[in-house]
Amino acid sequence: MISEPLIVIAICIVLYAVCSERLSNSFVSAPMVFMFAGLLAGPAAFGFFDLSIDSHVLEGFGELTLGFILFADAAATNSRRLAMDYALPRRLLLVGLPLTIALGAGVAFFMFPDLSWMEAALIAAILAPTDAALGYAVVTSKAVPARIRQAILVESGVNDGLALPAVLLFAALAFSAEAGETQGAGYWIGFTIKQIAIGAVVGVILGGGLGKLIHEADGRGWIAHSFRNLSCVGVAILTLLGAHLVDGNGFIAAFVGGLAFGSFCKKRSGALTEFVEEEGQLFSLVIFFLFGAVLLPDATEHFTFFCVFYAVLSLTVIRMAPIAASLIGSGVKPPTMAFIGWFGPRGLASILFLFIAVEHQEMEALSQIEAIVYITVALSVIVHGISAAPLSRMYGAGAAAKADGATAS
Repeated sequence: MISEPLIVIAICIVLYAVCSERLSNSFVSAPMVFMFAGLLAGPAAFGFFDLSIDSHVLEGFGELTLGFILFADAAATNSRRLAMDYALPRRLLLVGLPLTIALGAGVAFFMFPDLSWMEAALIAAILAPTDAALGYAVVTSKAVPARIRQAILVESGVNDGLALPAVLLFAALAFSAEAGETQGAGYWIGFTIKQIAIGAVVGVILGGGLGKLIHEADGRGWIAHSFRNLSCVGVAILTLLGAHLVDGNGFIAAFVGGLAFGSFCKKRSGALTEFVEEEGQLFSLVIFFLFGAVLLPDATEHFTFFCVFYAVLSLTVIRMAPIAASLIGSGVKPPTMAFIGWFGPRGLASILFLFIAVEHQEMEALSQIEAIVYITVALSVIVHGISAAPLSRMYGAGAAAKADGATAS
């Protein structure tokens, strides 16, 4: 029955809520609590319930949640400040992200000889996007300079959309290789460009146009108080799903749409952000609960030493080395490079991308790929949850934070 897991989720919400202010600056994060609650309450431990998940339902729920959060994060971003100081996000996205995928693919291909180069690249692409929610204490900490927080937040918001075409590309190549079919490189290059370009255009048109409409209607007193937040939610959903209707990238559309919405409708973007911090966060925590209850235990029988070792490398060297390389010449100091590199948590996007990659196909190496992705996400929930608050305070108190936070490159 569905009531048992819902009861456990409700108990977790209440218990975490009564301590949430004190826990916000501790080493205990909400995703960590919900993941372990699912793991302990599920069939792998105490067995309070036996739950099976339809992957299509979870994929749809996860995509809507991620798109909604991306839209809201972008709407709360200071677009004027970003336009003046976009050097760090640009380096992280255009240099750091491709290098991360390339290094991750190379390491996976070397460590797992049973994988083809396409499957190794697929793992790297799935694990490339970051999840700022797992380092929530970082992007909300006043100790961390706004410029650095913005760089981490924008990277997390945009790299989901940029990584998705790569995930689809390597998944298609892997499936085609197993079936003895191939697509030309020109097809996939065109596909990627089309996905990103159409997604951005849809985001600007829907996010900006509807944001201006809501702003004007709100200024004239036409919008009832009860519909103010709902109107913003509607725009977020329209940008995400509208892009799909015209074969665009929904995550790019959601983030660009949020930026456009925030620039036209600043008054309402704050309300949307507040809504996401409550209802939107609930959706993501439910997914982490289900991850702990169902997905992680199902993959444990395929865990190996090399899976765990790759997960550790993915969260450290594979992430931090490319980020440091992308920031060379930017003027930021090594502590800032290390701080930004470390806070690249893997979470909701990686879980969702795995579902998307194998939605209609089966791969011989699927169990191994799932094991690598899931152990990486689980470790990220733990280590980034534990380190977010203390490292934010430590970094914020250092000379590098003061210098790099005030310097525009």
